[in-house]
Amino acid sequence: MGSFGRFLKQFGWVSLLFSVLMLMLVMMSQILQNASKFEEAYSVMLVITWVGVGVLLGLFVRTLWKLYRQFQQNIPGIKITIRLTVLATILMGIPAITIFAFSLNFIQQGINQWFDVTTEDALNKAANLATITLDNKTRDSLKLTQSVVSQQQIGLEFNPVATVDTIRILLNAQEVALYQTNQQLAAFSSRDNTQILPSTTPGDNLFQQVRKETPYAAIESIPGATLKEQFVRILIPVGRSLNSQYALQAIFPIPQNLTAQADSVAVAAQQYSELSYLKGPLTTSFTLILSMVVLLTLVTAVLFTVRAVQNFTSPIRTLARGTKAVSRGDYTIRMPVKQQDEFGELISSFNDMISRIAQARNDIKLSHQQAEVQKLYLQTVIQNLTSGVITMDTQQQIRTLNSAAERILDVKSEHLLDQSMSFLAKAKTLEELPGDQELHQQSLQHLLGRIVQEFSDLESASNKPANDSENSWSMQFEFQVANGQKILFLHGSPLPALDQKAAGYIIVIDDITELVQAQVHAAWSDVARRLAHEIKNPLTPIQLSAERLNFKLGRKLEGEDQALLDRLTLTIIEQVSTMQTLVQAFSDYANTPEVKLQRTELCSLIQGITEMYQDPSAKWQVVSHLDQNCPLVLADKSRLRQLFHNLIKNALEACEELPAPKVEVRADVVDNDHLEIHVCDNGPGIPQEAQNWIFEPYSTDKPKGTGLGLAIVRKIVDEHHGQIRVKTSPAEGTCFIITLPILASE
Repeated sequence: MGSFGRFLKQFGWVSLLFSVLMLMLVMMSQILQNASKFEEAYSVMLVITWVGVGVLLGLFVRTLWKLYRQFQQNIPGIKITIRLTVLATILMGIPAITIFAFSLNFIQQGINQWFDVTTEDALNKAANLATITLDNKTRDSLKLTQSVVSQQQIGLEFNPVATVDTIRILLNAQEVALYQTNQQLAAFSSRDNTQILPSTTPGDNLFQQVRKETPYAAIESIPGATLKEQFVRILIPVGRSLNSQYALQAIFPIPQNLTAQADSVAVAAQQYSELSYLKGPLTTSFTLILSMVVLLTLVTAVLFTVRAVQNFTSPIRTLARGTKAVSRGDYTIRMPVKQQDEFGELISSFNDMISRIAQARNDIKLSHQQAEVQKLYLQTVIQNLTSGVITMDTQQQIRTLNSAAERILDVKSEHLLDQSMSFLAKAKTLEELPGDQELHQQSLQHLLGRIVQEFSDLESASNKPANDSENSWSMQFEFQVANGQKILFLHGSPLPALDQKAAGYIIVIDDITELVQAQVHAAWSDVARRLAHEIKNPLTPIQLSAERLNFKLGRKLEGEDQALLDRLTLTIIEQVSTMQTLVQAFSDYANTPEVKLQRTELCSLIQGITEMYQDPSAKWQVVSHLDQNCPLVLADKSRLRQLFHNLIKNALEACEELPAPKVEVRADVVDNDHLEIHVCDNGPGIPQEAQNWIFEPYSTDKPKGTGLGLAIVRKIVDEHHGQIRVKTSPAEGTCFIITLPILASE
C-alpha cells in the first residue's frame, strides 16, 4: 500500500493523462465502427480533445518552468536531470515523430481509398438493382393477377369461394381474398388450410383507391414479425358488370434471403454515403487524435522521465544537502533513508560517517577547550609570575613575553613579539627607544646576543632530548636600564615535543638585584661591624696616650722641639678623631635602628630641612618647590632627615667649585599613589663609569668621604618601601629621584 501510494503521489497526473489517452483510443475505435454515433459525439469529443491537450500542455510547461527555476537555483541533481530528460526525449521523440508522419500519411491515403468513387457507384447500383428487382416482381404480380382475374371473371360472379381458391392456385400466391367495397370479406383462400382469415387486411385508403378503379401494388412488411418478412400486396377492383363492386387482394411472399440482401445493400449504401459526407471531419478527427496520441506519448514520456530521474537523483540531492550542512559546520543533520537499496546504504553510511565525525569533532572541541583552559591557566600563572618568561619558536622568533619580562627588561612587548631574536641582537636600533637610553638599548642587544649564542652552543654541544633536565643553560648578566643597573639571572632550555625535537625555546629571567644587594649589604654590614669593633677599642688609648705625652713632655721641651711635639700629637689626635668618625659611620651602617613609621607630612619635613640651609652669607643656594596638596606618608622622621641631609650635603659638595652652586628640592604627586621627591644640583654630574656603583658601600671619589652616605640613603629608601634612581648629565647636573607610597587613606 505504501509503494502504491508513493506511485500515485509521484505519477498521479501522468497516469491520469494516460487514462485520457486510452479513452481517446476507445472513442476512435467506436468512430471506426459507427459513423452515426460519430456525428452525434463529434462536438463533445472535439472539446474533450482540446481540453486534454490544454491540460497536458499546462502540465508540461509547469514541469519545464520548475526545471528552469531549479537550474537557476543550482539545485543538486538538476543538471543530470535535464541531460537525461533531453536524451530520453530525443531517443523517444525521433521514432514517435517518424511513426506519426507515416501513420498520418497512411490514414489520409486509407480514407481516400475508403471513399473511392467507384466503390460508392457500385454500392448505389447494387441498391438500385435490388429496388428494380422488387419493383419488377411487384409489376409482374399485378399483371398476372389482372390477367387471371379477367379470365375468372364469370366464376367470381357465380361461385366466388371456389374461384378465389382457383385464382390462388393459378397465381401461386400466399393467399387471396375477395372483399366487398364496404370492406366485408366475401371469400378467402390460403396455402395454410388452417388459416380462415387473411393475415393482413387492406386499409381504408386502399379501398378508397379501388373505388376509384385504381389498382394497388406494393411491397410491404408483415407487422409484428420477429424477422423482417416482406410480401407483395395486390388489390384490384373486380365485378363491374354487377350492381355491386368487389376488390380482390392477392398476397405474394418475397424470399427472406432476397429481403436480407436488399436491406444489406441498402444499409451499406446508406452508411457509405454518410461516411462520404463525414470524410473531412473524419480526417480532421483522426489527425487530431493521432496528434494527441503522439503528444501524449512524448509529454508523458518526458514527465515520466523527469519524475523517474528526480527519484533517481533524490539520494544525490539528499547527500548534497548533507554535505552542504556539514561544510557549514552542522554535524547534527541526519539524512532520511527512504529506500533500502544501494543509495539507501550510501545514505546510511553517510549518516554513520557524520555521527563519527561529530563525535570526533566534539572530542576535539572538548580537548581544545581543555587545552584553551590549560593555556589560559598557564598564561595567567606566567603573567602573575615575578620572573620574566620569554618563549620562542624553532626559528627563534619571540612568541610570548609576560609583563614581568617587560618590567625587568624595561621594554614593551610589541617591540619584540614576532621578531627574530638574532635579528634584534644585530639590529642597529630598536624602535621607539628614547635617545637618552642608548646604554639600555646596547645592553638589551648584548643580552639578546648572549641568549642566541647560548642556545647555539647548547644545540651544537648536546644531542639530548628537549625534555632532559641537563639540556639547559644558566647565566648572570648585568643589565643597564634607564634608572641604573640590574643584575639578572637567566635560565634557558628547549621546549619538549612529541618527536623528541625542540618545539621552541623558553627563557626565564629573574631580577636578583635586590637579592645581590641584600647579600652585599649583609656582607658590608658584617665587615663594618667587625671594623668598628676592632678599630674602636685602640682609638681611645691612642688618643689618651698622645694627649698625656704632650702634657708630660710639653713643659720639658722648648722652642722648636715643643712645636714639633705639639704638631705631632695634634696630628695623632686629629687622625684618631677621623678614625672615630669612620667607626661611627660603620656602626650606623651596620646597626640600623628600628624604623618607627608614623603619619608624616613629608612636605613640611622637607620644608624644615631646607630652611636649615638658608644662609644669606653663603654662596650656595638651597630652594624647595613642594606640592600645595602634599599627602601624608608613613615614614620615620629621623631616618628621612638623615636621608635628605645626606643628599643635600652631597649635592653641595658636588657643586662647591661652581661660582653659584644651587640645590633644588621638589615634591610632586604622581599616579595618585606615589609621592616623587627630586633632589637636584647644577654640578658637573656623575661620571658614567661611577653610575653603576654609587649606591654601593665604600664607593666614593671624595678625598674625605667614607663611601657610606648614598648606601645609607638607599637603605633608608628600602626601609620605607620606596625606590631611588639617579638621573645625571654634565650639562644639567645630577638628580636623585625618590618615590614613596602615599598613605592608603589619603
